[in-house]
Amino acid sequence: MPYVNIPTYKGDFYAHEKRAPQEKITDLLILYEGKGSPESQKPVWVKLQKENIENCMVGGQNIKDRLDANSQFKENYLRNLNEKTT
Repeated sequence: MPYVNIPTYKGDFYAHEKRAPQEKITDLLILYEGKGSPESQKPVWVKLQKENIENCMVGGQNIKDRLDANSQFKENYLRNLNEKTT
């Protein structure tokens, strides 16, 4: 049974945005692992795992440190986080 875990940070996706990458990854696994058989879709798991920003790095820099150092980046992140969790 294929199991794909995609770590991302909280606020990265709106709820409705999660489905598209999960479906595309499932389709790729069906194509390559299941030889295109629709039956091979049943056991495919694709999980988007939300992490706290303190646990994530971008370009070698902790996201929390990046937020603290860049007020515009922090403002955008907090606005997106609020929009995406309401």
